[in-house]
Amino acid sequence: MSGDTSPERRPRYTPRTGKQAMRSMRGDAASMWRGVANPISLRGLVAAGAGTLVLMLPGVSTAIVQIIVVAVLGVSGILDVIYALVGKRWIGKRRNRVIAFLRGLITVLFVAILVLFMWIDTDGGTVSLQVVVSLTGLYVAIRGLFLLVSSIFRRGQEGQGPRIVGGVIALAGGGIAFWSPETLTDAIIVGGATLAIVVGLILVAWGLRRSSSHEAGLDPRTATLPEVLWDWIRGMDIGVGEREDLADSLYFDEPGRYAKLGAWWVMLVLSVAIATFAVLSDSTAVVIGAMLVAPLMQPIVGLAGALVNGWPHRALQAGLMVTLGVLVSIALSYGLAAWAPVAVSFDTNTQITSRVNPNVIDMCIAIAAGAAGAFATVNKRVSSSIAGVAIAVALVPPLAVVGICLGGGRFVDAGGAFLLFLTNFAAIVLSAALVFVLTGFAEHRRLQDNPMRVIGVLGPFVALAVVLLAPLVLSSQGLLTQATAERVAQRTVDDWLGEDSDFVVEGISIESGTVIVALRGSGDTPPPEDLKAALDEELIPARALRLTVTPVEVTEIPAR
Repeated sequence: MSGDTSPERRPRYTPRTGKQAMRSMRGDAASMWRGVANPISLRGLVAAGAGTLVLMLPGVSTAIVQIIVVAVLGVSGILDVIYALVGKRWIGKRRNRVIAFLRGLITVLFVAILVLFMWIDTDGGTVSLQVVVSLTGLYVAIRGLFLLVSSIFRRGQEGQGPRIVGGVIALAGGGIAFWSPETLTDAIIVGGATLAIVVGLILVAWGLRRSSSHEAGLDPRTATLPEVLWDWIRGMDIGVGEREDLADSLYFDEPGRYAKLGAWWVMLVLSVAIATFAVLSDSTAVVIGAMLVAPLMQPIVGLAGALVNGWPHRALQAGLMVTLGVLVSIALSYGLAAWAPVAVSFDTNTQITSRVNPNVIDMCIAIAAGAAGAFATVNKRVSSSIAGVAIAVALVPPLAVVGICLGGGRFVDAGGAFLLFLTNFAAIVLSAALVFVLTGFAEHRRLQDNPMRVIGVLGPFVALAVVLLAPLVLSSQGLLTQATAERVAQRTVDDWLGEDSDFVVEGISIESGTVIVALRGSGDTPPPEDLKAALDEELIPARALRLTVTPVEVTEIPAR
């Protein structure tokens, strides 16, 4: 991707005759076939196909995940026991053999319990998988707690920071799996399938690139997956010149440092003003305008680029810009809302209510938007997509909501909106860092010399994302429970009315422990007491019932 692309050196396109075009197409087809037919590309096709199949067939996916979880834990426990008995270890570091034996024995017993639960659940479906995930989460959380406590008390030891980060990740992730196994089960399946598709496509692209460049390089018959991925990263390196050009657009370096900073702050203040007034007026169109103007995406993506390239000064600069930008945005929106001649309805304003209860979907959006923003930064062909990325991730509007809610004394809502911003921030940094590595913006020599450094600097962001995931999962679980209860209530109301009823169900909702049913039609409904009794049988806990019937009067006048 590197090299001189000036107009003088760029090859000029020359039209071809029909025969020349056909020969060229046959040559391209043969080259593509050679690229796809090698073992690495075939493995990539299998991985991408398997990931797609998992997404398309969720019923089969649950059984596969069960087997994988039990197999991985079982092998881990057996290896620990073997190491304790014979002193030979194939995977992992050598540790105290007594501790390894106890840990391996506990793991094997734990796997036996999982297998027992799977055997009891003869359906072999989602229930047993949720039990597996829940018990696995408890096991991981306990190990994470031990790791965290031991790392805190063993001060001064080498690698204390990464051990603390690992303990936090294990404790938070295990807790999420234990308390909300169904949500994490879906995340594991979808995330694993998506990863398989992405890795599979990279393997196919590697095979095509190898075929078109006619390089010897790795032997596809013997190359391992890490070797192929590393060769892909090395081949995608964009070069020093282009890397510095991109860095100039991400950081506030000389020349023109203060001019860049001044322009950035002007755009931030204007975007906060637009976002604040848009939220106060409950205008979606104006909020979108604030998203387009907001410049906060630049230092966040720049922070990801600095972390993977080992640029501490630029990373500190980007982190400081994000911190100051957040503080100024909240303070400015607080002041503007206090002076605005508008009465804010916090319960009905859609721009506020849509940002104070973030869930897992918001993190997924931020991950995809961060990846798209990083890719558009590296690849100038799609740089026009940055505007769409800004709309998708919406960094400034949540901060405006934080300031408005603080001014109105709605501290819980302000915390929810700030949680949304933190979710976007952590997800963008992580996904952008991964894309920068895969697209060559990260210098491969630095990655090769000290890969653990990159993992170490990104570890705190992973821990932050996992910790933030806990309230997001709880929020998603609440929404899922609400939707499930409303579907059950809908089915119960339909059964209560009967198939030959003239009444039309206009709406069913559950608010504050009350099932609200709105009907429209003429005549008398079945006894409401029967509906209440049926709802009590289907919904736990029991809820109150509010039945609203809008009468319909039909008048017919015959024709003359």
